[in-house]
Amino acid sequence: MPKKTKFFKNKKVIIAGIVLVLIVGSYFIFGSGKDATRELVTVMRGDVVEEVSVTGKVVPAKSIDLAFEKNGRITRLPATVGKKVAQGETLAQLENGDLWAQITQAEATLKTQEVKLDELKRGSRPEEIAIKQTELKRAEQDLLNYYRSVRDVLNDAYAKADDAVRAKTDDIFSDDDTPNPKLAFTSSNTQGAIDVASMRYRAGIDLTTWRAELRAINDNSSEEEISKAVRSGEQYLSFIRDFLARTLDVVDGATGVEATTISTYKSSIYTGRTNVNTSYTSLSSQEQTIASQKITVERIKNELALTLAGASSEQIASQEAQVEQARGNLMYYRTQYEKTLLRAPFSGTITKVSAEVGDITSGTPVVSLIGSGNFEIEANIAESDIAKVKVGNTAKVTLDAYGKGVLFEATITQIDLSETVLEGVATYKTKFQFKDKDDRILPGLTADVDVMSGKKENVLFVPTRNIVIDGGKYFVMKIDGENTTKTEITTGLRGSDGRTEVLSGVNEGDSIGIE
Repeated sequence: MPKKTKFFKNKKVIIAGIVLVLIVGSYFIFGSGKDATRELVTVMRGDVVEEVSVTGKVVPAKSIDLAFEKNGRITRLPATVGKKVAQGETLAQLENGDLWAQITQAEATLKTQEVKLDELKRGSRPEEIAIKQTELKRAEQDLLNYYRSVRDVLNDAYAKADDAVRAKTDDIFSDDDTPNPKLAFTSSNTQGAIDVASMRYRAGIDLTTWRAELRAINDNSSEEEISKAVRSGEQYLSFIRDFLARTLDVVDGATGVEATTISTYKSSIYTGRTNVNTSYTSLSSQEQTIASQKITVERIKNELALTLAGASSEQIASQEAQVEQARGNLMYYRTQYEKTLLRAPFSGTITKVSAEVGDITSGTPVVSLIGSGNFEIEANIAESDIAKVKVGNTAKVTLDAYGKGVLFEATITQIDLSETVLEGVATYKTKFQFKDKDDRILPGLTADVDVMSGKKENVLFVPTRNIVIDGGKYFVMKIDGENTTKTEITTGLRGSDGRTEVLSGVNEGDSIGIE
């Protein structure tokens, strides 16, 4: 009985061994042969293409944020979003009336200096001397009249300022003309309430002082005294204007006050402020008129002196220099005037307006403009691919908005020399210019770009997947009938299309497989 059991056990072992041998043999005979047949390819001749694929954004070829070179208050803003503008068109304008007046004055001065030069070269006649003397008397009388009229302008300015402080804000304060004025209401603007109380006290003192100064001005006052009174008046008006503006801020924060009362307060302040502004403008205008007339008087005096004395070669040369100086002043004022105008540096479309009429600029952009020319693409190419591309490479572009079926052509126009690290990877910003203008191309669209970085035509190639790397060398499994030989090859361009150029090691028509 034990012997029989041992026999059956040995028999099972023998059967299991036979089955295992059959399975392994079937794999090598049938299974491997099937794989080799499936992976068998032929060395062929054709094109190998290398491409670098990146994703980028469409941006305008020209875009700029425009700001004024100098600070000032915006008085005109014809720019609107979406408006198409031509090169040189005015997009915004600062307050520039004073500069325009200076330009006009400079033009007149230049013309006068040129006339004087002509007269010097020609020589003077008695009639000309008499005319010049009469002209001087008239100019001096005009200047005297301007000085005398300053008193009226100052008195009117004082009256308006006094009304703005004492009448227009009377209901807003209690104990107005005391060292401790108080608001007639509570304001959430605590600091403002403190400020206006102090400013009201000072305004009262200023008005009293100003009135005393005005009483001292009469027809016998000197030009210097009148000029000083004008400057003082401008300072008083400027302070009162600030006081009214600050009071308006405090009224805006009034609490526990009926809306109709607040509206009445504001209306009074607005009226007072308008009157003060008008007075300030009138006083400044009178000051400019006097300054201009003084220049006129001096000019005529000089002209009369030259007329009486005759002209030497040195005087003519000097006058020629005066002409050039006047011309330079005119150019300077024109330049300053141009700085108050924001002009389009190129034709394009306005994309953003960041200010309003009345705003005071401080060097920040006012208008954003994109050019009307071709658009371009900005993309970041990784350092692993950057050596494969260069300026001038062509590319095929698809825009996500239109799908893969719509192709556009582009060319690399710029590659940054400095790296940009994105998510820990060094990349290089690259710009692509669209070949053709197309209305479908819009800024901000996502673009998929395939850059043609290399191409070999009519060369031997094998599928890249059939190449084996061993010890830094490249091999393919060359199949000749039943024989398979591991053959070393020399490779060339490795394409992005799954093909690799073969320079040596195999011939066209050879069959290869995978090891």
